[in-house]
Amino acid sequence: MEHLFPYPKMGSSFLEILQDQLTRKLLGFEAIHAEDISFISGVTSRLKFLLQDQTNHLPFLKIGYTALEAFLQANATGPPLDFNSEHSVFPDTYRRQGLESLKNELLQSLTIDGIAPYSLTPHIELFWLAKIILSNPILAEAGFNGRRARFRVNYWHQKLLAEASSSLHDQLYTDGDVLHHQLQSRLTFGGAAAEEHFVEFLVERAVIRTHYADGALARQDLALAATTRHFQFILTGALGKRTKYQNRDLSQLVVLAKSRDHEPEPYSSRKSSRAEGMDSRKGSADTDSRSNSHSRPLSNRPKSPIMPSSPPPPSTSTTSLRPTTPTSPTRSRDLHEHLSPLANPPTQPEDLPLNDDTLLERIQFKATLAPVHADTLTNVVSPDSALPPQLAALDPANQPLLFPMDSIILLATASSISNTSPADGLVREETLPYATRVLDGGSSNWQVYTQALLVRSRIEGYKSRTTERGLLQLQALVDQVIAETSETSDASPATSEPPTDDPSHSKSSDIKLSAPASSPTSAPTTFLPKASSKESASVAERLRFIYQISPPYRWELEAELAARWTSMGGLKTALEIYERLQMHAEVALCLAATDREADAIKLIKDLVFEQVTSPDNSTAPEDDTKTLKLRSPLPPDTPRLLSILGDITSLPSYYTLAWNASGNRYARSQRSLGRHYAKQRDFPSAAESYKLALGVSKLDRSSWFSLGCVQLELEDFAGAVESFTRCVQLEDDDGESWSNLAIALLKLPTPLVPEDTSSKSNILRYDDEEEGHSPDPLQNSIPAAPNPYANTYAALRALRRAAGLKRDDARIWDNYLTVAASIPPSAGTPWGEIIQAMSRVVELRGKREGEGAIDIKILQVLVRYITDGFPYPSGDGEESEEKDNSAPTSATKQLPHVPWSLLQLIDTQITPLATSNPELYTILSHVSQWRLRPSQSLSQAEKSWRLTLTAISLSEEFDNVSESLWNRAVDKTIWMIERYRDLGPLERERTGGLVEAKWRFKARTAGRRVLGRAKAWEGSEGWKRLTDVLEAIKE
Repeated sequence: MEHLFPYPKMGSSFLEILQDQLTRKLLGFEAIHAEDISFISGVTSRLKFLLQDQTNHLPFLKIGYTALEAFLQANATGPPLDFNSEHSVFPDTYRRQGLESLKNELLQSLTIDGIAPYSLTPHIELFWLAKIILSNPILAEAGFNGRRARFRVNYWHQKLLAEASSSLHDQLYTDGDVLHHQLQSRLTFGGAAAEEHFVEFLVERAVIRTHYADGALARQDLALAATTRHFQFILTGALGKRTKYQNRDLSQLVVLAKSRDHEPEPYSSRKSSRAEGMDSRKGSADTDSRSNSHSRPLSNRPKSPIMPSSPPPPSTSTTSLRPTTPTSPTRSRDLHEHLSPLANPPTQPEDLPLNDDTLLERIQFKATLAPVHADTLTNVVSPDSALPPQLAALDPANQPLLFPMDSIILLATASSISNTSPADGLVREETLPYATRVLDGGSSNWQVYTQALLVRSRIEGYKSRTTERGLLQLQALVDQVIAETSETSDASPATSEPPTDDPSHSKSSDIKLSAPASSPTSAPTTFLPKASSKESASVAERLRFIYQISPPYRWELEAELAARWTSMGGLKTALEIYERLQMHAEVALCLAATDREADAIKLIKDLVFEQVTSPDNSTAPEDDTKTLKLRSPLPPDTPRLLSILGDITSLPSYYTLAWNASGNRYARSQRSLGRHYAKQRDFPSAAESYKLALGVSKLDRSSWFSLGCVQLELEDFAGAVESFTRCVQLEDDDGESWSNLAIALLKLPTPLVPEDTSSKSNILRYDDEEEGHSPDPLQNSIPAAPNPYANTYAALRALRRAAGLKRDDARIWDNYLTVAASIPPSAGTPWGEIIQAMSRVVELRGKREGEGAIDIKILQVLVRYITDGFPYPSGDGEESEEKDNSAPTSATKQLPHVPWSLLQLIDTQITPLATSNPELYTILSHVSQWRLRPSQSLSQAEKSWRLTLTAISLSEEFDNVSESLWNRAVDKTIWMIERYRDLGPLERERTGGLVEAKWRFKARTAGRRVLGRAKAWEGSEGWKRLTDVLEAIKE
């Protein structure tokens, strides 16, 4: 890990570094003769040569970071660059050849896995320069700095793409693992600098994992970052009022959070410490003059040995931030005077009021904290019965200001939770308190506060009472970013003029796309008044936490606004935004959603094909891809456009064309082709398509799941097991994948060799005792003979996991019950799991299906196992009828867990459902007899006998029934006579006396009743057997 503490950036501006002699040599400014090679090839070859000198490694890292941060300033944070990046990157020789074609080459070089960057990305040359330097393997693998630089630039590259790239995903996760090991090993001896680097990395990796939908892993990183920083926070409950008409306090979710008292070096040296706020304001006048220079984002960086890759420190100026407009000015002033350790309260971007007739602007908490003890996914402190002392002492309505990094951790935690299911109401209720904590407590960093507003607007976009404020807040943020990243001078135009052959300007197209949002000559209009230079944050403050916050690009934020309009039904407004941004794919999707499929088809064809051969292309035949010729060069997003065209027209030939146009790298085209073949029930072709897609994107869970389903149809059960195993490895909480994995395992042939438990995948191995299930006897040792139930046990474990994830899915619980009951006692039947599964099935289906929800055959096996294997303790019969059936008696409590669980199931869930099933009453009669309740058993036996006769003949006339039904009536009647004989002479529970003193009379009456209604069967074998039984019970 060499170069661990490189020299800092010594106050050089972006322009000075980009015009440095080494930079000009790399870019070809100092070439004596004009080179015939392309610009990209020339820079690549010169970089390889210059990196042979190790003394150039750190300077090139500095150049790469400069280009990257200048690009982020111009496209994510603002303000505009005060220099022309094209003149700084492209030598005159190449500029004279045409900037547009040169930029198209850069965009093409940044296309990965068939996914192209946004075609109108401003200052793309800066990002390309950063990418080609920081991703160079010589720099990236030389030490910690280079690897972290590649880690960062690769993620910003991913954010440029419209879809997730598997190549970038693999590189990011690999670099993340190496960096984690390197940084964690330094914590013991690296001091505060090591802690700072480790926390920054953990937050950055959490953001990346959230982007790739790995929310659980992201929260692990954030929890570790909070623990490392000694930052305590917890989601709990406090009494308060949320509405204006609430007359009593109710429990409200709140995040209690408190930063540590002081930041150690080098945090404090970078002006992150609140304790230095008062001293920093003494020189605010001097700071203003420096912070207003947009080209010096690194000039305030201290000369302590810190990373050049670290973003600039926040501004220390008290006039560089725009004041907010709080709902209650007096309360806001008192809050900051009481809580903030700064001399003056920090100013922040505009926080729009809610202005709702019912909801309060913020929750009004009571002074006394009343914790609600609930298990949450985001607890960082241990969920003890009482809050930690530091958090318990906080007033929920008046919490202290947090350090910026702590605020970022809270916001990242909220994003990691809401990213999985943002529309879920419970998820929104869980995540909103994190953003509210940052907003109500304030933040000393402009960009952090801006991100908090964005996170809250995303959460509020799904609730009717907050969706208006969420939309307006998002619109205000969009205007803020556009206004502060759009150039108003000719020095640095936002985009070059469109090319003359740009298909979006083709006269043949009916859909006209306007120019980009920024204009080189006029300032853009904004929803709120634009802040003046002194009311806006400095470049240093905006970029200070850029890698940890990871704000969206300006066009990305506008596209999010368009998507919000789409969700609210404003398709026309969304279409206007997409057209202005020239996002052709989104324009086509909006046109198709508004019943303008013909316009969408024509737009895409005009973009990717040279000419349209037929006047009506909306109904072109499937082989029109053979008659139409693709443009040369192709637009960067051709594969995506062709796939969308295939979705609209349902023609698979477009998916194939998209796959070929991407050089067999665009996985989405093959996924779409696989779905098409699956709908046509061409499962072999569908499987082949999904395999091709997975060859490019091996970490796409949906592709593995679809492939597994296709393999089940093809009866390729071994392949299905592999596919669904990959699914649960990628997403452990996918209940459907676990359920399908169990189905595939059950279809596998019986193993012919002994099970090798030492090599069994951990995916299907669980601690049964911890889960509360019966341990598998075959799991503790390797049997000498083949285990015929190995696959069954593996399926049972998979279903156990699926049922835990989808507790309300009766189908999964029913499968769980069936599989558990299929294991014989010789192989270790999991009786406890059978009872648990049956209980859940009855609970889910009982109200709708009644006694039909009970599996009678499995219940019979359960009852037989319990009654034959466990003696019932005496003493229950006397008190059985005195107490409610749902309350366990003293004798029941003495039973082992399995029979006790069965009795609980019978008493509380099965007996209330018994109505018309004679077999169910027969089972209940046996259970009552085993429980020493003869009177109850006889009563249930009588119900079973009567229901059987009624089921055979509704009128109980047996002359015209079949012989098998007649014999069934005879058998049930003989069984009833035996029940009278066995139970009648016994002592009644609770009240004493005989159960049935006239049991002989009742037995003879039952037999004669059947014989009297079956004269046609007189003399038959059944008649003879019944009369013999009646003779035997005579006195």
